[in-house]
Amino acid sequence: MRKLLLILALSGLVALVWIVFQQAWVYPETRLLPYYALQTLLRLGITYITCLTFGLVVGILAATRERIGNWLIPLLDILQSVPVLGFFPLALAIIIQAFHESTFGLELASMFLLFTSMEWSIVFGVITGIKSMPSYIVDMRRVFHIEGWDYVKHILLPSVYPYVVAGSMLAWGSGWYFVIITEFITFGDKVYSLPGLGYYLNKASFVYGSIWMSLAGLIVIGAIVFLMNRFIWHRLSERAGEYQFLALHGFRPREFKGESFRLKQVRYITSRLEVIHRVRLPFWHLVVSGVRRRWYIFTALGLVALVAGVFYAWIKIPISPVELEHIATATAFSMSRLTVAYLVAVALAVGLGLLILRLPAIKNFILILADIMQSIPALAYFPILFTVFTKVFPERVGMEITAVFLMLTGMLWYLVFNVLETVEHWPKEINELAGLSDIRGTKYLRDMLVPGLFPALISGSILAWGGGWNATIVSEYVNIGHKEHVIPGLGSSLDLASNAGDTHELLVLLGVMVVIVVVLNHFVWRPLLNRASTHVLEET
Repeated sequence: MRKLLLILALSGLVALVWIVFQQAWVYPETRLLPYYALQTLLRLGITYITCLTFGLVVGILAATRERIGNWLIPLLDILQSVPVLGFFPLALAIIIQAFHESTFGLELASMFLLFTSMEWSIVFGVITGIKSMPSYIVDMRRVFHIEGWDYVKHILLPSVYPYVVAGSMLAWGSGWYFVIITEFITFGDKVYSLPGLGYYLNKASFVYGSIWMSLAGLIVIGAIVFLMNRFIWHRLSERAGEYQFLALHGFRPREFKGESFRLKQVRYITSRLEVIHRVRLPFWHLVVSGVRRRWYIFTALGLVALVAGVFYAWIKIPISPVELEHIATATAFSMSRLTVAYLVAVALAVGLGLLILRLPAIKNFILILADIMQSIPALAYFPILFTVFTKVFPERVGMEITAVFLMLTGMLWYLVFNVLETVEHWPKEINELAGLSDIRGTKYLRDMLVPGLFPALISGSILAWGGGWNATIVSEYVNIGHKEHVIPGLGSSLDLASNAGDTHELLVLLGVMVVIVVVLNHFVWRPLLNRASTHVLEET
C-alpha cells in the first residue's frame, strides 16, 4: 500500500512539473533555464570558495588572538545585521565604476553582494569550532610544542570542520534566498543584470508577471537544492561526525543514527550565539560598572544614540525633523509586520514540533521540505501570493498580507530547525509523566512542550529577527510589470532610496536598522538566552 501511494505521489509530481514547464515554455527565457542554472551555480560556487577562504583566515585570527577577537567578533556581528541593499553603494561606486560597467565588474559586484549574505555563518562557524575545543587539547598542544602550520592542520582545521559544514549549508541557503537581488541590481536610473536563475525569476515576477515562469524557476532551484543536500552536504555532514573530541577517560557521546544533517547544523547556531555573547567590547564594562541594573538598558540605548549621532555628524549627514518622523513611522510599520510574522513563525514551529512528537514517521519528510523551502528566494513567491490575496482582499490589505508572508519566509526556518533539534532529543520521561498525570491538549502544550522548547525558540529568535529585517527589503516594495507596489516601512524606504540612488537616505536608514537589530540582540534576546539556559532538557 505504501509503495502504491509513493508511485501515485511521484506520478502526480511529474505531471505537475510537466504542466508547469509546458505553460512556461512560451517564454523564450524558459528555454535557457539550464544555462541560467549553470551561471548561478558558478557564481555561487566562486563566492562560496571566497567565503570559505576568508572565513578560515579571519575566523582563526579572531579565535586565537584575544585582543583582535574582542574587536573583530562584535564588528562581524554588526556587519551581519546589515541588509544586502546596504552594500549596494559600495558595490556600485567602487566595483562597477572601477571596471567601467563591464561584465567582469558586474560579476564582481554580484559576487560581492552574495558574499555579504553568505560569509557570516562560515566565519562564525570557524570561531565557534575553535572556541569549543576542550582545554586539554590546548594544553597538549603547548606540551608537545605544536606550532605554525602543524597546529592549523592537525588541530584547528579538524576542530572547525563540523561547524564549517553546518555554516556552509546556511551560507548556500542565504545565497539562494538573495540571488534575485544580486543578479538584477537597480540603483538610481541604472539597472544592471546578469544571466542566472535570479535574473530569470526577476523577469518572471516583475516583467512578465507570470506565475508559470515563477513556478518553473522554483522547481529548478528546489531540484538543485535537493540534489546538493543529498549528494554533497549530507555526505559531508556524515563525515563531520568523525571529527569529535573524546574525553580522556574514553567516553564517547551516544550517536543518534539517522539524524538529519540539518539538525546537526543547529548546534552550530546556538554555539555561535554563545561565542558572540561572551565577547565584550573593550572598556565597555568600565562604562556600565557603576550603573544600577534597572538603568543599564537606558545607558546602553543612550550610548548607541550618541555613537550614531557622532557617526552621522562625522560623515556630515544632516537629519531633518521630517526625516525623523518618516523614520519613526517606517520603523513602527516594519516592527508591527515583523511581530505578526514572528508570532506566526513561533506558532508554526511549535506546531511542527508537536506534530513530530505525535507522528515521528513524518520527520524526514518535513526536514526535506524545509531544506528546499528555506532556500527559495522570497521574491519568487510574490506574484502568486499578490495575485491571490489582492483578488480576495483590497489591494492594500492584500499587499500587507503578502508582505507578512514574505517576512515569515525569512524568519520561520531558524525557529523550525532549532525546534526540530530539541524534539529530536526529547526525553521520553516527559511523555511518560504526561501520560501518568493525564496531561494532554493545551495543558501539555503550555506546561511541558513550550517550556521544553524555550531555549530553542530563543536561540532561533535571534537569527529569525535578523532574517526578518533582511526580508523587509523584498516584501514592502516590489515592481511588477513596471508598476510599483509600496507599503510604508523601513524596507520599502531602503528600496526607494536605492532606486533613487540616494546614498544619504540609504546610510541613515541602514544605521537605524543596524542599531535596532544590535539593541534587540543584546538587550532582549541575549538576556532571554541566559534565562533559557535554566530550561535545558537532558536525556537520561
